Amino acid sequence: MKLHFPLFFALSAAAPVGAAENWFGEPFEHVHASASGTPILHSFDVEPALTGRDLFLTYHFHKGDADEHEFEAELEWAFTRRLGVILELPYILEDDGGETHDGLGDLAIVPRATVVERDGFLLTAQVEIVTPTGSGDFGGETALAPGLAAWFDLGGGWSLNSQFGVEHVFDEDETALEYGFGLVRPLRDALALHLEVTGDVALDGEAQGDASAAGLVGLSYGLGHGFGLRLGYQFPLTSPRDFDSGLAAGMVWHF
Repeated sequence: MKLHFPLFFALSAAAPVGAAENWFGEPFEHVHASASGTPILHSFDVEPALTGRDLFLTYHFHKGDADEHEFEAELEWAFTRRLGVILELPYILEDDGGETHDGLGDLAIVPRATVVERDGFLLTAQVEIVTPTGSGDFGGETALAPGLAAWFDLGGGWSLNSQFGVEHVFDEDETALEYGFGLVRPLRDALALHLEVTGDVALDGEAQGDASAAGLVGLSYGLGHGFGLRLGYQFPLTSPRDFDSGLAAGMVWHF
């Protein structure tokens, strides 16, 4: 098992985190922009580096040998300015040549902490815990995935969300490196452009060395009062393809 915990915790411990009261005593407040005014916006499929209080309802459609529809509810809950948790639960419907299967996926619980908070840079450490709570067709696995998420102010209105993690699936005894990069650029008013690349590389097991990656081009629009809508087009970047084309749509509520 290759979880690389020493590296993960060394990065966390070495980061300048400030006084203890910043972790446990400083109350949560929504932060929508850096001190220089660059908006801090969530990407579609890249974890945010900011711990917040948000509800995401997301729909993914992937067209391929089997058409897959996935509906996911994601709750982000900040306990303090730096500490929080994410809960994710998907429902999946798959149409394979006219034969339909559907069911719940596994529940993911993701404790997380913002370990570096500077103007123009955020770094968050997290551990995703996947529980075997899903149906037989789409769940039933136990996995652990420590990782890091970062946000960078690139200037000129551009920002970058990025994430790296190592996931180990215990039932299959397989480990994979997961990564994501998301460029965000406000276009006008509440409209923003999103360009993303996400993927994974198998680190051991029968699939060792196999890699897959996908791209996304999307738009998000803020409706005010904490609500927003998003729509994106997904496409494979590696071969053999996991899917032919895809669609991502959803809404977010900041509360």
